Amino acid sequence: MSIGQKIRMEAKKQHLNFKQLAIKADISYNSLYSIIKRDSQGVQAMSLYKIAKALEVPMESLVDEGAVTGVFKEQLKPEKKKKKAKEKKKSKKFSH
Repeated sequence: MSIGQKIRMEAKKQHLNFKQLAIKADISYNSLYSIIKRDSQGVQAMSLYKIAKALEVPMESLVDEGAVTGVFKEQLKPEKKKKKAKEKKKSKKFSH
């Protein structure tokens, strides 16, 4: 189940429409609409945090574990390369 579907389902359980949820979460209606109706894949962490807080559920309950793992892996790969590049620069400085 996608993030948008999970948010929609939880809001429905709590008898909140999208407008009410947007106000309660302190995010724009357009952002919430995009996440729920268009099933946006690029949900910002802060928006997800605010929605989860407004719904009084853990953030983790709104996301698919595989999706989160994939996002973190993608974000970590470039950083590992940067660290290696920095280490090479340091070793070159000291080797001369």
